[in-house]
Amino acid sequence: MESATTPTPAPTPEVRVGGPAARANLRRDVPYGVPVPGRDGFVTSPYAPTQGFVDVREIAPGTPVQDPFTGKIFLRP
Repeated sequence: MESATTPTPAPTPEVRVGGPAARANLRRDVPYGVPVPGRDGFVTSPYAPTQGFVDVREIAPGTPVQDPFTGKIFLRP
């Protein structure tokens, strides 16, 4: 007899809220967060792309965001 196996669902990525960062002393080469396809207002950090998603829904585009995973600054796309 064959045993029926059910596929295990993919783990849900961790989601953290990104906070606005101060513009003072902002470097000129600050990278942008990477938009998550199909999830408006969520990005992955350019510094920790495998850690999870960053919720930037309450932050205006172009605003510096403090990465909740690394503490580094990136721009909201």
